[in-house]
Amino acid sequence: MTESISTKDIVAYLQDHPTFFADHPTLLQELSVPDEQGQLQQMATYQAKTLQQQNHQLKNQIKQLIHHAKINETLMNRVYELLVELAVCDSDRFLNRFIDFVQSHFASDYFKLSCRKEFLPQQPSHYCEALTAAQKSQFTVFQHQSEPLSGRLPQSQIEAMFGIHKDIRSAIVMPLGPQAQYGLLGFASCDEDKFMPHAASDILQKLGHIVSHFFAAQSHPQQAKVKESNVQKPNNDSSQAMS
Repeated sequence: MTESISTKDIVAYLQDHPTFFADHPTLLQELSVPDEQGQLQQMATYQAKTLQQQNHQLKNQIKQLIHHAKINETLMNRVYELLVELAVCDSDRFLNRFIDFVQSHFASDYFKLSCRKEFLPQQPSHYCEALTAAQKSQFTVFQHQSEPLSGRLPQSQIEAMFGIHKDIRSAIVMPLGPQAQYGLLGFASCDEDKFMPHAASDILQKLGHIVSHFFAAQSHPQQAKVKESNVQKPNNDSSQAMS
């Protein structure tokens, strides 16, 4: 009695003998494989088409990686330009300059900086408002994490951060300072794929760090002055070494 051979047995045998078709090349001319339209084609032709498709997919992936790399390079250059401008900017104009720069150079359908009242700029801005009770209530998660919230956020969080806008499909909200003690920074888009969870947000987080450091300096001006004087004042050893 002949023992039947299953499909699994054949697959296992071919996996255990990867050179099988190399040892029996004529079989490739006899075997046929149905394509996506159900038409039969020779194994060699099928393999060639499969490799072409894989090659095409790899090329597209490489193009996307290059595209994203160029975008990141452009954004990093913009962050550098922002730092250069803010370095020579008076503290009274810091926030307004920061907001103007972000609005002009970082594409987003909606942008909002919410902070404590004492940090509000002297020149009113639609994009910078006092932190509200609703925002504190909706973003209590920042009491336990420092990572931003992103993706298709609940409508309650969207409205608390950006107001009533039914066209917002994705957003990212970042805490400013530990436990969001200074406020929140948010960007939103009508594109549901613009701010997805786990997507790279390093550049936007750097913007949050910049304004957080400014708020920290404003909160502790005496400490900032002491640090500045320590940096500017040479110690005796170094002054003697220079003489």
